[in-house]
Amino acid sequence: MKIIRLDLISFGRFNNYTIEFGDKFNLIYGLNESGKTTISKFIEGVFYGFVKPYLKRTVYTEDYEKYRPWNNENYEGSILVEKDDKRYVIYRNFKEKYFNIFNETTGNNETDLDGFNRDNLSFPGEYFFKMPSDIFTSTVFSNLKELDSENKNVNSIVDMLLNSSDSNNDSVSFKKALDNLEKMKSSIGTKQSKSKPLGSLYQKKFDLEDEIKNINNDKKEYEDSLNKLNEYKFKHERLLLNKEKLVSLHKKNDIEKIEDAKNYKMQILKEKASLLDTISKIKYINDINEDDVNSLEHENKILNENRIKFNELSKKKKLLNKDYYQLKAKLSNYETISNYIEEINNLNGKLNGIAKLNIKLIVIGLIFTFIVSAMIYMMGKTKELVIAPILFVLYYIVVIFLSKLRKLSFTRQLNKIVQKINQITNMRYKSHNEVINDFRYDSNMDKSIDYLNTLEEQINGIDLRLDSIINEDENSKSKINSILSSSKNLKNVDVEDYRRKRIEYDQLIHRISDKDDQLQKISSEYDFSILLDNVDSDSIKLDDNDIKDINVLNKEIDESIEKNAKLYERTKILEKSVNLLLEKEEKLSDINENIQKYENEIISIELAMDLINKSINKLHKNFIPRINKKVSEMMVYSTKDKDRFRVDENLDVSIYDGVKFYEQKHLSSGTFDLLSVFIRISVLEELMGLDYLMILDDCFVQLDDVRYKKCLDLLFKISNNNQIILFSCQNRDEQLLNELDIIFKKIELK
Repeated sequence: MKIIRLDLISFGRFNNYTIEFGDKFNLIYGLNESGKTTISKFIEGVFYGFVKPYLKRTVYTEDYEKYRPWNNENYEGSILVEKDDKRYVIYRNFKEKYFNIFNETTGNNETDLDGFNRDNLSFPGEYFFKMPSDIFTSTVFSNLKELDSENKNVNSIVDMLLNSSDSNNDSVSFKKALDNLEKMKSSIGTKQSKSKPLGSLYQKKFDLEDEIKNINNDKKEYEDSLNKLNEYKFKHERLLLNKEKLVSLHKKNDIEKIEDAKNYKMQILKEKASLLDTISKIKYINDINEDDVNSLEHENKILNENRIKFNELSKKKKLLNKDYYQLKAKLSNYETISNYIEEINNLNGKLNGIAKLNIKLIVIGLIFTFIVSAMIYMMGKTKELVIAPILFVLYYIVVIFLSKLRKLSFTRQLNKIVQKINQITNMRYKSHNEVINDFRYDSNMDKSIDYLNTLEEQINGIDLRLDSIINEDENSKSKINSILSSSKNLKNVDVEDYRRKRIEYDQLIHRISDKDDQLQKISSEYDFSILLDNVDSDSIKLDDNDIKDINVLNKEIDESIEKNAKLYERTKILEKSVNLLLEKEEKLSDINENIQKYENEIISIELAMDLINKSINKLHKNFIPRINKKVSEMMVYSTKDKDRFRVDENLDVSIYDGVKFYEQKHLSSGTFDLLSVFIRISVLEELMGLDYLMILDDCFVQLDDVRYKKCLDLLFKISNNNQIILFSCQNRDEQLLNELDIIFKKIELK
């Protein structure tokens, strides 16, 4: 695969500009802003049309607008390429958004190329390079910006490597296969996904099982109900027969019922009179306004809360006042006490100086004793040598005695100062050390004053809050007086007592209403005058047992009729439900078959995915070692670096120095750029064999001359079989190529 010629008819800054390439190594040199990037983007644009890959609709990249011609309405160009010993002219009209592929020999417009689709604007690149545009820019085309950025196309590249590794399945994409299987599995869903077929079937199954369970329960109830109906029918017939016998023997006596009703009515009237008497005693409750009670209760609550707040703030103020007046007393005598403390410090210094003076005097005494002893010895009066130590002892006693006198004097002075401070501060300091420790924090006068001001502000704040509480209390008391003055009935009534009596009053009203309802019911059921006028008390006399039997029998007959009617209606409803049982069971059987079918499909899909993943792992073991070997060989050749570079299945690099592996972030920029290019070369060889080309745009600017020279030599060797196009803005590329005696074609942009 080689690019023979570029014809930039109208593209970016170029108009009718032609570039012809050599078959092997090409160096395109130009200063910044000379159009190197524009030329590389022209190659990408003619092949792929600046169309984003993998989308169902055509979406253009930013480069489509970026490289519109500067001074021309047309937007077009062509590339002459050679592939499989055939030459093709790829023409693209960016403005009209179409392309043509011509056979240079025949001049025919090639439309029978494998996979040709005129609507696919990226077809030329996908046909000649066998890859989408994102992989093209990550392998065939390399620039410094691409090397520095994180490669987002690794998954697509690895998928292509996997497919190219499986020579028997060139047209199959493992990634697409796995994606399709995952989509198939996802479309079936799970037991829990109610919106998917499997979950929906399970939901229907559960619903049907519940329905069948309920129908079976209904079936059992239906059968039991039929048995009960037969029992009720027999019992009802027997009750009717007994009633006929009793009616024929007895007559109903209503006199006792009327007397009972009359007595019951009188009892209710007495109870009502008692209730009316009770309610008259608390009737005044009804004259009290509920809003006044609520307001009174609210204001009393405020007073109670304020009383608690007032006590808490008073305690806090008391503590703050104590600290405030103590500190104020100290600060008011601060200058006097400071002078006393200064005197204490001076006296302490003198006390400490006594010990040092004693040491000096003792040393002088020792020196003097030694000199006297030496003089006596030199005079030959050895017997008198004892005089010197005696004199030293006497001298030592005098020194100690005098030092004790001075200490006693200083101590008395210190005690007098402590007494004076106690008088000023009303404290009871026992020693000057206590005074110093207590007043040590006052060495910073500003801090003490600030603290005093803070205490004063806090006390004033509490006073304001106390005043606010007092004002609020007065306001609440005023409202309470206003409420009590407007409602005379509230003056002698406690709120809680009102609540109790209000409940009692409402209950009494309710009970009186119940009594009225009972009286009305008795009056509606019994016409006392008619019954008493038309019934002779001596005309009918029945035994109590007969009356009781008749009443019970009538009740049982009524209950029997009611039960029979309800049970009959229930059996009709249950019969409809039971008739649906067979239909529901058939539906459940169909659903279970469909569930089994989907679950078998999921098992098959998961088995297929497992087999594909195993194949992927197997293929990983094929191409990853080859890429590692190629990259390592190229790195050793270019850098003489003995570190082992390992490329993983995600094309990430790690370095092994013989002890442990390091991430690629620890590499220098130049080494990282070199590795990135070598990985792309290795990937291209895996994808395209030895028929590929590489476009390198300022990829090695961060590489030192020594390594770059070896890299150029390696690229030259690669160019014996594959076309290399190297863009550069530096002179060192040409110099290093000449030093290596490499034959190359230089194209200089001006």
